[in-house]
Amino acid sequence: MLILEAGINHFGKSKEAEKFLDFFLSSKFTHLSFMIQTTQFYKNFENKINFKLTNSFYKKAILLAHKKKKKIGLAVCDPISFGEVSNINFDFYKLLSISINDKLLINALNNKRKDVYISLGKGNNKDISKCINSFSNKKKLKLVYTSMSYNPKDINLKRIEELKKKFNLEVGYGDHYSNNVAIILSNFYEPSFHFVYIKKSPKNSKRIFPDHEHAYELNYLNYLDNTLEEAKLILQKRKTNFNIKINEIKKIKY
Repeated sequence: MLILEAGINHFGKSKEAEKFLDFFLSSKFTHLSFMIQTTQFYKNFENKINFKLTNSFYKKAILLAHKKKKKIGLAVCDPISFGEVSNINFDFYKLLSISINDKLLINALNNKRKDVYISLGKGNNKDISKCINSFSNKKKLKLVYTSMSYNPKDINLKRIEELKKKFNLEVGYGDHYSNNVAIILSNFYEPSFHFVYIKKSPKNSKRIFPDHEHAYELNYLNYLDNTLEEAKLILQKRKTNFNIKINEIKKIKY
């Protein structure tokens, strides 16, 4: 399953965000998330661009998504900025890795009693365990392995498998790589879902989105999803053949 992340690639403009929403509503995809950044982040851009969407936009997006039986989520990293939208009933949340130790934010998410995807771009097993144990309902939690590097040597896809065994939760892959190689290869470790950043096809080729290098253009998403499904089928066939051979070996009497 692909979970689409608009992030802040809308530049805080409702008309830009509506184009993501319109695509999502007419597509086969079922989950779309936006992002609330830190209060300090918004202060840094106050005189130029604030990247904030209005609460009315979020409410409208959720209403329209529900009519299509789809879900709208929110990625969060700061309890103060999250407080500004805490009265909005998002369907799911993503806790960004920089806030895995933020007790106030974790407590606020716990009170929402919704699905929470915990991003693990940063954080060792001790931090992850502490974060997980801060939630009262572990069944609502899902983990997201994300590498924040474009260097292939930094990508450790086996971490998906390790996290499954260690924490006994659903684990997905959050794609922050500069092409589709890592996300396709991630299927070898059977992630439960994939998070992918999205962007519009820019009319101006010089336009740089906040999440530019690792975001996929809207018109590429169906191809990406089909490719991931194809890779999954190929790997399932490989796994099935492997298990058959193992079973045949077990039957041999020495």
